[in-house]
Amino acid sequence: MSLAQESLVQESLVQESLDGALTGAFALFSGRLRRDPDPAACALSDLAPGGAVSDGIARFADAHPGAERKAAASLWSAYLFAALIAPTLAAGARLGRTLVIEAIRLAPETGLPETLHLAQGAALPSPLPAQVDRLLAESVAPAIEALRAGTGLSARLLWENAGGHLFWTLKTIAREDPERAGDASEALEALRWPRDACAALTLMRADAVAGFDAPRRRICCLRHGLPGFSKCEGICPLLRRRGEVG
Repeated sequence: MSLAQESLVQESLVQESLDGALTGAFALFSGRLRRDPDPAACALSDLAPGGAVSDGIARFADAHPGAERKAAASLWSAYLFAALIAPTLAAGARLGRTLVIEAIRLAPETGLPETLHLAQGAALPSPLPAQVDRLLAESVAPAIEALRAGTGLSARLLWENAGGHLFWTLKTIAREDPERAGDASEALEALRWPRDACAALTLMRADAVAGFDAPRRRICCLRHGLPGFSKCEGICPLLRRRGEVG
């Protein structure tokens, strides 16, 4: 693609297009994908070295007195993965373009993701399977490395946290936009991921292909370590192992 063509593609991707692409189940993310840079946002590559991970988790834990540290870190990571995956792929699928996340702004009050700021380069046309592969490699995998360094959580637990949002997003794209159901199915079948995610995402994808409402976890996400939160009925490995129902 020539520089002139890239410029036309870039100009056509205005904020209104991003917001309008997030409807239905994805409407709660409208306005969170931003074309404009933000000096208060943290580059994804600086999440751990810059202290954003530890600061965000600390603020989140403050809102849940008595929470176990690793439980707070795990649930905070789930919010991060939801922010990285759901709006990016939902809007990317609707617009047919790869949206590259460059930085993230955390809400100062809660420590949770508030806005995602896209790279200033052109958002080039790309099929959904390629969008998924790039998002995992360039955004999710580095975030998991940052979380491992800052929390001590295992790669398997973190990849399952991310996988839950990935497979939900693909399923929801297919359900809410039948014209892109084939793209979502192709992305599911052709999914590639970094080596340390292999076991977690392979098993979760098998459940997704089999038609499970939600892919089962093999590692507990620890959310029941926060006051007021319970084990996840239907997918928590602790419930399956013990034969519990609540």
